[in-house]
Amino acid sequence: MSPRHLAPTLLALLLVLAAGCTILPEREPQRLFALPGGTDIDASGPTTSATLRIDSLTASAPHGGNQLLVMPAPDEYEAWAGVRWRDDAPRLLQERLLEAFRHAGRLDGVIDDNSNARSDAVLSGHIAAFHLRLDGDTRRAVVRLDAQLIDESSRKLLASRRFETMAEASDATPEAAVMSFGVASDELAEVLTGWAIEVLEDQ
Repeated sequence: MSPRHLAPTLLALLLVLAAGCTILPEREPQRLFALPGGTDIDASGPTTSATLRIDSLTASAPHGGNQLLVMPAPDEYEAWAGVRWRDDAPRLLQERLLEAFRHAGRLDGVIDDNSNARSDAVLSGHIAAFHLRLDGDTRRAVVRLDAQLIDESSRKLLASRRFETMAEASDATPEAAVMSFGVASDELAEVLTGWAIEVLEDQ
């Protein structure tokens, strides 16, 4: 191309850049959701004088991030476009467990792994599922946790158990999906609280 024909092309390019235009696609805005619920935990039942530390939870990919995962078919995962949790799934579930144990009020103390206080036992766990399962027109939040109770002083394993809860979403919206995760997480927290206190009572 000759310099005479190149000049208009360069001028047009400079005008586009000066106007702030771009040919790159705009990023889709992200909607951030918190884990709802957490206020309807059964606080009845026996108490124990133990202090419990709830450690940070672990998770294998893809459950360790902040994407709202959907399972459209067995062993297949997709991320819901434009939707994210406000924090990683292990942190969300740890916060829900801390809230549940503290609300129950059946222990002398409940602390997290950032506390310097001593505890009698440690609750740790690995998230094996935290996704929305599709089955035809039915959508269910699935929360599965492999939990372990450990004596903090001796590091002896006191008990271990797999917990799984599911809750159906009322429709196909992100809001309904998020609400179903809240229900499933609350159910898991309630069952886990009763189990842990029962184990600690026997020590």
